[in-house]
Amino acid sequence: MTYFQVNRKLLLMKIHYFLGIGGHAFGPFLTIISKQRGYSAFIVGLIFMLQPIPGMLMRPIVGAVTDKYKCRRSVFIANSIIMFLLVCLLSIIPGTTAKEEINDLDVIKSPLFWMFCTTIVLIRMVGMMNMVLEDTICMDLLGKDKNNYGKQRLWGSIGWSFFAIIYGTCVDWYSAGLDYKNYTPGYVIALLCFLLDIYVVCNLKIVQSNDTNILASDVKKVFTEGKVLAFLLWVVFIGFFMSFIWNFVFWYLEDLSNEFHPETKSWMKTLQGTALLIQCFGGEVPSFLFSSYILKRVDHMTILSVVFFTFTCIFSSYTIIENPLWALPVELLNGITFAMSYSAAISYAALITPVGAEGTLQGVVGTAYMGIGSPIGSIIGGYMFKHIGSIATFKMLSVVAFFICAIQIIVNYILRRLSKNDDINSNVQTKDIKNDINLT
Repeated sequence: MTYFQVNRKLLLMKIHYFLGIGGHAFGPFLTIISKQRGYSAFIVGLIFMLQPIPGMLMRPIVGAVTDKYKCRRSVFIANSIIMFLLVCLLSIIPGTTAKEEINDLDVIKSPLFWMFCTTIVLIRMVGMMNMVLEDTICMDLLGKDKNNYGKQRLWGSIGWSFFAIIYGTCVDWYSAGLDYKNYTPGYVIALLCFLLDIYVVCNLKIVQSNDTNILASDVKKVFTEGKVLAFLLWVVFIGFFMSFIWNFVFWYLEDLSNEFHPETKSWMKTLQGTALLIQCFGGEVPSFLFSSYILKRVDHMTILSVVFFTFTCIFSSYTIIENPLWALPVELLNGITFAMSYSAAISYAALITPVGAEGTLQGVVGTAYMGIGSPIGSIIGGYMFKHIGSIATFKMLSVVAFFICAIQIIVNYILRRLSKNDDINSNVQTKDIKNDINLT
């Protein structure tokens, strides 16, 4: 009797998620790298506001172009190679360490800053393009079992957390005795991941049918439905809240360390890597694993309501913590919010997608999540962290998240009632037509 069976059709997809997303585990450390270079919270917010904008523009374009010209495989391979080269470039940009914060105007005038910023923006752009391609390919491979997306994507979370803890530990070890952190080991780990991922992507089975005609009217019809527009709005808000977790939680942990527990400074990168490990293994992996079971039984909009309420709990928790170690349990909730919201968004987009326009719809949803909500949150977060501090920022966010949750629940209730009324009217009209036919 076979107790364990590997689906070879999806095996390379899982390995790609593990390596491709695991390679990006250095991403959350970019805010701290920027801080070490002497950049203020506002400048960091500016970087992460600019970061998703090219990706926001390219993501739906890549989806539409690869749908139309059936070139998904070649674009995916090219993107993977470009990602490797960009991380190589980032690793050799001259690093600066500043004990004091540099004036914002002086930073903006520096060519070195713009080289650093542009490279990060390009890495994010290529990463966002890859997300469209990998999620579309994964959905194609799953066929009718689209709710099983989470079982594939969880390997990305495993890779992210696995390499994040190695990254943080190696950086602390390599920087022992130094007044600053040397991030060279992290770049080396990322390059190894992306190099192996190129080989995996080249061997991944990617098939696009050539006999599918995409009707623009079908796509346009989807985006004129009230429930779809509301869904995209909620996705934007989720991206807004997630940007604070992605870009500023590490900054917040260092603020706690500096103000309340300076003894944690020497092993802060290990602590931050552990935070990602808990977030991914404790929150994301179980959520992705059981997402198919949940999505079959719970409405997508209800899941988003739970996500908004969880944001309220997360931000409220950050306002009462003084020891950075106590932030670790909160990372469980951070993992749950991302995994469930992302699974719901990707699977809902797959369900409403007209045949042949899979990449187009995935691109639009991804743009709403990471190309609109995230940059807005980044620049606002940077401004708030600089002027009112991390704790006051999270207090305000907890209130905002609670009100968005309440509004979302009310709007969803109204849309459900309107949908039921439309179904009733449609049934009545159908019966009337049948009666007219019988009378004639």
